[in-house]
Amino acid sequence: MRAKRIAAVFLLSFFIASPGFSQSLAEIAKQERERREALKGKRAVVVTNADLARMKKKPALEVPAAEERPAEAGGAETPGPAPAAQPAAETAEPGQGLAAEEPESASSQEMLRELQSRWEKAKEYVELLTLKMGALWQEYYGLENSTAKEAIQQSISETFLKLEKAQEDEILARRELERFLGRQKKETTPPLWIR
Repeated sequence: MRAKRIAAVFLLSFFIASPGFSQSLAEIAKQERERREALKGKRAVVVTNADLARMKKKPALEVPAAEERPAEAGGAETPGPAPAAQPAAETAEPGQGLAAEEPESASSQEMLRELQSRWEKAKEYVELLTLKMGALWQEYYGLENSTAKEAIQQSISETFLKLEKAQEDEILARRELERFLGRQKKETTPPLWIR
């Protein structure tokens, strides 16, 4: 008896709500027709591989340049990082602390740029090989000649091996960059003293 009441309430609510659904469905269809009519005169934008090649890629990881710090002695600002040719003093006196850090900062910025460049090149190579794999598979499925398919299969297997190696290289380059950034952050963070 209880189940019949629940079923009756459900069916009653369904029949009451169904005209609301049909109205909203009709409104949606009308809006879609209006949208399509508005787009009739416009042309679709076609993006080609040449368009994609011209696009500038932005780095996935951007590190802000080191800020110049005022010199402790005399209150004058330093003109910039010291040349990398000057050796960094391992045991610097208290007054020479900032001067000793400048060459390290310049070499660390150079190392950072080199690691970023290596990672970006590895990523681009992986992307190029991925595109080549896609093109080879597309060509393979488009051919009917079995001899040509065998040649393309050979190219696919060679490209696949190159792609696996390139992916490993990209992961290693990214890890090196992350390790370097972690060390740099650790070195610049002041020690925390708890009493």
